[in-house]
Amino acid sequence: MNFSLQSFSRIRVIAGVAMILVGALPQVGMSDTHSLYLSNEVIDFRDFGKDLDGSNETITEKLDDLVYPENKKRKEWLAARDVLEPTGEDVPRRQSLFGDQRFLRPGRIDNGTTLRSGATWRSAFMVYGTFRTALQGYNSDTLEFQEWTNRLDLFGNLALSGSERVFIGFRPLDDEGKFTGYTFSGGTVPSGFDDARNFEPRIFFMEGDLGEMFPNLDPDDSRHLDYQFSIGRQGLSFQDGIMINDIVDGVGLTRHNTFLLGASAAKITAFVGLNEIHRGDNRRSSGSKLFLLSSWFDYSDATIEFETAYVTGDSAYGGDGFYLGLGRLGRWGYWNSTLRGNASFALENETAAVGTGALFTHELSRTTRYSDDVFYLNTFLGVDHYTSAARGPATGGPLGRLAFLNRAVGLGKYGAPLGNGSGDVVGMSVGYQHFLDAEGYRSVLFELGGRTPYAGGEGPSMLGFGLRYQQTLTRQAFLVIDGAVTLDEDGNTAHGGRAEVQVKF
Repeated sequence: MNFSLQSFSRIRVIAGVAMILVGALPQVGMSDTHSLYLSNEVIDFRDFGKDLDGSNETITEKLDDLVYPENKKRKEWLAARDVLEPTGEDVPRRQSLFGDQRFLRPGRIDNGTTLRSGATWRSAFMVYGTFRTALQGYNSDTLEFQEWTNRLDLFGNLALSGSERVFIGFRPLDDEGKFTGYTFSGGTVPSGFDDARNFEPRIFFMEGDLGEMFPNLDPDDSRHLDYQFSIGRQGLSFQDGIMINDIVDGVGLTRHNTFLLGASAAKITAFVGLNEIHRGDNRRSSGSKLFLLSSWFDYSDATIEFETAYVTGDSAYGGDGFYLGLGRLGRWGYWNSTLRGNASFALENETAAVGTGALFTHELSRTTRYSDDVFYLNTFLGVDHYTSAARGPATGGPLGRLAFLNRAVGLGKYGAPLGNGSGDVVGMSVGYQHFLDAEGYRSVLFELGGRTPYAGGEGPSMLGFGLRYQQTLTRQAFLVIDGAVTLDEDGNTAHGGRAEVQVKF
């Protein structure tokens, strides 16, 4: 019996398609009675939201407390009061240099400033962010490095009301996929200090709701002025980051609260990107423009997302591209299911920046019985040369958000152990996250995954195993330890590990 390599490839493709389609089918015979039993633990309502006023304070709130000692006395007063026996005494007012939005916090809400348009603004400025630092290394036949690397995301949020704000963000320790830190000697990467300091605003935009900004135009809310807008440098993520995952200069307009195509709620967004666009190869493309139409429809059994995009570009760099994305998010019995299909079309030349192809993904997960543990099964099929419409320099490939072994870390030189490219490849990942305590402070994640090319796809077939341990250190900091090992069909092995501390402030 003749059994060629081409026949074997076809079988692998059919198996991969079958995995995805079986995962997309409803679970036949599944009972409607939920087996994930609710706890009979009774929580005193006085403990609900306890310490809310002092939790997760921003930098500006901490500065307020340093300047105004009475804020500390206010916290002590709130901790000592008995909500069952009110004294009639007003909650002391919190003092602030930066304005104060106390919605969902104890105390009176400020009357704010009423504009001629009829809008009421209660302005407040908040500064917060995340600092990430990691020791990490990787070793394979072609790449070896050990490094200490860092990333700082610093944000300033000027909240004018509940729907209007001006937002600015900096990433001073990284620039175009390079991160500030130190590469140690002994690998294939040159050792020394890595300087990627960058003080240009990475995000800077304003957003709002026209109906809320000009309520006098529609005092009885009969003209349906529910239009939201955003203008400036802003982060975009569509099709869960498969189609677009980038920060772009542009203008967006959204219409929601509609009932199109029989949906209980629908939302339509149009966006035009004018600058800072990175094509499918994660490289910035000068002069490219992005035109996007995004829609979202909510039904009783699922949410449907549909996006279409057009990106212009220099013909020497691949030229224009057209993109489609369709997603279904829902539940079947106990299972969460996300099924997506994305396609790209190179209208001029096929390059690493823009290609013609398709990518199908399915994510299936559920909480296990009698616990908070999570089991998941993710499958994917890439056809020809699919590329994203826009991908930031630290986001990896289109599969970067699908699973742990395909994940783009977004910090330093550490890449995805199984890669996250999508050309003529089929693969899957199965994982289990186990919580080591009832509070969820410590957890461990196990994942087994694999991918194999077909029809001349690049790269060997690979298997990988990944392990992650995560532990809360303080209310605002946690530790992540990752490890992964891979084996390809030629017998080559690779392994990597990393230890990261994240501090949110």
